[in-house]
Amino acid sequence: MKMVLSFLILLVLAGISGTIVFLNQERVTLVLTPAFGNVYYILPEMSIGLLVVLSFFLGLLLGYLFALVTRLIR
Repeated sequence: MKMVLSFLILLVLAGISGTIVFLNQERVTLVLTPAFGNVYYILPEMSIGLLVVLSFFLGLLLGYLFALVTRLIR
């Protein structure tokens, strides 16, 4: 039952992520740092929906890794 529930949550998450990317197709460029000697560090131009979804999954990954490391330290 746990595997079925996990699969359903994965399907819902994939559907919501796809909807966000589809509905937010405006292109943006994310500037990561201010200019240092007229050099900007930026991400390649991408849709804002994709940027939001990638940021969400990066946050999930970092939270999972942090929880894993703290569990191993104890």
